Amino acid sequence: MKLSILVIDVAFGVPGAELSARLRRRSEAGWQELSTGRTGGDGRLELHPAPAGRGTYQLVFDLDGYYHGLGSVPLHPRAIVEFRVTDAHKDLQLALFISPHSFCTFQDSGAMPPRIPDFATDAGPASAERAG
Repeated sequence: MKLSILVIDVAFGVPGAELSARLRRRSEAGWQELSTGRTGGDGRLELHPAPAGRGTYQLVFDLDGYYHGLGSVPLHPRAIVEFRVTDAHKDLQLALFISPHSFCTFQDSGAMPPRIPDFATDAGPASAERAG
């Protein structure tokens, strides 16, 4: 199984680059750390080793460290994403949208965007209709 994560900083409209993350698995003794990593310049991350087997996992993202570098203090020091693996043979793609005041996550369909939209210049059809 492969675990892929895409992080987008929606406050600044950029990939969540250089964001530290930890992968943990729940066991009877508590949370066992499996691996750590950091997103690349494109906001993407693949953690190795990926989840092995069915179970409950956590991804812990260091929002304090990320936003400190941008001169901001986030409401949430960490974004903790807890998820289940029910099929150990199926790849899992997660997306995480972050801002200094919130975060949102979802399971991606696998069609991750090839680039992060520039919200300042990519007006899109809805904006064109309002302007027209």
